[in-house]
Amino acid sequence: MHNLKLKILNLLGIIGLVFLFSCDYGIEPLPPESSGFSGRINYTSEWPDSVKRSFLVVFENPLIEPDDFTINNLKYLSREIPLGVQSHNFSSLDSAYIPPDPGPFPSGSYAFVALVQQSTENLSFARKDWFVSGVYYEIGDTTKPGTMVIPESTFIRNINIKVDFNNPPPQPPTGN
Repeated sequence: MHNLKLKILNLLGIIGLVFLFSCDYGIEPLPPESSGFSGRINYTSEWPDSVKRSFLVVFENPLIEPDDFTINNLKYLSREIPLGVQSHNFSSLDSAYIPPDPGPFPSGSYAFVALVQQSTENLSFARKDWFVSGVYYEIGDTTKPGTMVIPESTFIRNINIKVDFNNPPPQPPTGN
């Protein structure tokens, strides 16, 4: 009889643990996913010695005129990407210079997502000091930069960029 009570208590304990760990929100809807983006940068050629720093940038509006290259249009500036790597995974949830606090990235449309590099000794925000080495393109269309669309409360993946230092993309206005 004592063994039967012990087995029943053990069974009830296991059932209780199953309910405890399997029912996180019950019938409530799941909390919304953080909005943002992630992807991978793949390098297909050797890094030039002239590169001093490398960043992922996201501009809200297209870079058509020289005046489009402004801090107000720049919505994301990553921390420095390690030099000399063959690939680099990134996420808007990682710390960045812009925005300064990690967290959800605003939903919306972003016209220019690119890997940029500088060869200056000090960090510069002058357009002449930035060189675009890779651009996000929509799958199947490398004729123009792809638009990154982040729906409300959605985290999008596969914002991938291919970098070929021997064959860089066209440079935005006032580029090198």
